[in-house]
Amino acid sequence: MKNKGFTLIEVMIVVAIVGILAAIALPSFQDSMRAAKRSDAISASLSLQLAQAKFRGNCSLYADTLAGASNNCATQTIKHASASSDGYYVLTLSGVTGNAFVITATAQGAQAYDTVCKFMVITTNASNPDGLKTPAICWD
Repeated sequence: MKNKGFTLIEVMIVVAIVGILAAIALPSFQDSMRAAKRSDAISASLSLQLAQAKFRGNCSLYADTLAGASNNCATQTIKHASASSDGYYVLTLSGVTGNAFVITATAQGAQAYDTVCKFMVITTNASNPDGLKTPAICWD
């Protein structure tokens, strides 16, 4: 009598091979997804940088606060969300002077495991009006 089918050993070998392949592929996939989500920080940071330029054009100073229903020169408040559009990053303003400001996009939730680009920063000042973007690898 000839039995048809697989033996338990054959099934276990296949399960082991699939497990090994998954263990290799999953971290690489997660890194790729985190890198793709950096675009959320890039677009939000560049949007805020542009909003700051417009604010300074109207108010002759940079805003130091994100919030409000509208721009307010008296309180230096700019109308811009503090969270990126997809919510993977939170934006903050710091180092605000008459001719400089720093935008920091801080990764949130699962994106915080992106250790290389957990903090994406644009430093804008008189000598670098386009902004110095650090870490450089995150902005490519």
